[in-house]
Amino acid sequence: SIVKGKPLNTAILDYLISEFDSRQQADDYGAWFRKKVEEGLKCETYHTHDEVLGKLHQRRAERQKSC
Repeated sequence: SIVKGKPLNTAILDYLISEFDSRQQADDYGAWFRKKVEEGLKCETYHTHDEVLGKLHQRRAERQKSC
């Protein structure tokens, strides 16, 4: 909920709705997240879901053998 008399960027957010303590933290995270998504979309390396799972299972099997 927004506290009356406080600027929007310093308003206290309701902990039941937001994981952030302030609107500024939420905005900063949102900007960081959007930047990371944009960088990811520009990445030329692409792996299918099946490729990633195959690599995961391979690594897991290798680690289990070494234990």
